[in-house]
Amino acid sequence: MRRLCALLGVLAVVAATAGAVPAQAAEAGGARLLSGGGGDGFGSVGACSYRTSSTGGYWMRCSDAGAARSYRELLAGAPVPTCWLLPRGSEANLTPKDSAPFARTLARTAPQPTAQPALTPDPVPTPTEAPTRTPTGTPTGTPTGTPTGTPTGTPTGTPVVTETTPTTPTTPTTPVEPVETFLQACLSTPPNPVTLAPPYDLGFTTREVEFRRSDPTRPPFWFELTAGQRAYLVRSEYRGNINPGTLVTTPSRTPRIGQTVGFTVLGEDGREIEKGTSRMRGVLEFLEVRTGEPGRPTVRCTGSGRVLEAGATDRTGEDVCSFTYRQTSAGRSTTQPDTYPVRGTEHWQIQVSDDDGASWGDVRPVERPVELDLRVTEIQTLVVPLAP
Repeated sequence: MRRLCALLGVLAVVAATAGAVPAQAAEAGGARLLSGGGGDGFGSVGACSYRTSSTGGYWMRCSDAGAARSYRELLAGAPVPTCWLLPRGSEANLTPKDSAPFARTLARTAPQPTAQPALTPDPVPTPTEAPTRTPTGTPTGTPTGTPTGTPTGTPTGTPVVTETTPTTPTTPTTPVEPVETFLQACLSTPPNPVTLAPPYDLGFTTREVEFRRSDPTRPPFWFELTAGQRAYLVRSEYRGNINPGTLVTTPSRTPRIGQTVGFTVLGEDGREIEKGTSRMRGVLEFLEVRTGEPGRPTVRCTGSGRVLEAGATDRTGEDVCSFTYRQTSAGRSTTQPDTYPVRGTEHWQIQVSDDDGASWGDVRPVERPVELDLRVTEIQTLVVPLAP
């Protein structure tokens, strides 16, 4: 029993010790991309819907709107086209840019109305020939009088009663328009009720429907939509991405002890994408750098950090990430021997404009890491012996 209790005590100590072990650091060199927030962001600018990512990507999907400043301006009072009709078999192109061929095809394939059969009236019996009226009896007496006049004519036949046969009434024929099968396309998700902007990932649903062309309840044919409604549905994509660039020191790439250098990033880019008056871009607002020298502060400057030219005496200012090392990097152990692990963070802002770049608004902050293994050397003194 004592052995069992002792064993349980040992297990309890082991469990407590295991719970107190600190978590291991992430593997060196693993992905550690920073961001201003997780997940994708969505919105609209002008006649475009946009998406942003935490890794610095930004996209616009724009209507074929030209210079329209908004979806309301594009539609010009017309409703958002939620459904429309196309010929059967049009699944591969639900929003054709040229609607004229569809209109011509529809006119060419229009079926001819069929005549409605005339109504047949109930048959009317045709009267037969009237019977001859012949006396059936013989007079039994003798006429007592003598005719005093001479008959003017002699009957030649037996009188016949004539009746008129009624004619069949004529019923007018009415053309009947046939029912046809069309492909109906509809928005898969509704637009924003305030801005009327479609979602960035706008999709369509399709099904075959039957309508008569003259049916007032049918959806409009594609070519019957207004130019603004068709432009609302015809969309193109534009893509940009933040490039963090390369972290270096200037004017010297291998500074010496006591030399003031500036950290800067070269080749950074947040190129502008545009459609009509809509714009998106990435702007590097400021740079922070941890120099790697123990006990020294982080340096910060606006933008990407000004490049210092050789011989420049002015090495300060808010746009210069200036720093002076006090110790060499000899003996330092990083990914590169005898170097300081310099780690910087670029602070970007993704911006949009709906007035052709005259003004900009921030929509998402993004942080991108930049790294540099920097060698810092000592000042070498050359000793020249005196001549004897």
